[in-house]
Amino acid sequence: MKSTLKIIDTTYTKRLVSGLSVGLLSLFFSACNNSNDQFSPGTNVSIAPTSFSWTVTELLDNQGQCIFYPDDYQDNVMVVTVSDPNDRPIGEMKLELYLSPSNSTSNPILSNQHVFYLYDDLNGNGVVDHPEELVSGSGDPILYETETEKYHGTKAVIVRTNTSCGGYRATLHAYAGDGYGAMEINTQTEDDGED
Repeated sequence: MKSTLKIIDTTYTKRLVSGLSVGLLSLFFSACNNSNDQFSPGTNVSIAPTSFSWTVTELLDNQGQCIFYPDDYQDNVMVVTVSDPNDRPIGEMKLELYLSPSNSTSNPILSNQHVFYLYDDLNGNGVVDHPEELVSGSGDPILYETETEKYHGTKAVIVRTNTSCGGYRATLHAYAGDGYGAMEINTQTEDDGED
């Protein structure tokens, strides 16, 4: 009877230890491989450049209103960098981006025209590949989810701005971990630039 109890005890103990080991190893590996859930408090998010302004020449109609040309645009490459409190880059970090036009940037007369577009530079060539890389237009109420590059903790995106008229303004917002960064982009006329 004693030997039977010892065998049962030993078998139960081996199963318990084995089960705990597998559970702990699974937890360890999932923690190591999921950089989105493992970030240091104080994550830094920055966008370069911090702001950008296009100076434009407006063409006016008979009523003195600026004429909107859909194919009149310029592209800017923006680099988002995510780092820890010691300024070390965080690679493969979940990153959420949102391009938000200001209230003063009303849609042009043709309501289906957009002033700002956000593109993800998926192939890393610094040039827009439309429409494959388009992730949002102005006014789209979405957060675009992506992640930073593995080794440098950066992400390159492109903002396309319609440069028909002055007075357009938008903010690119970036969120990673508990960090936040933003940059502003706008259009202005030559007269605005002199003020």
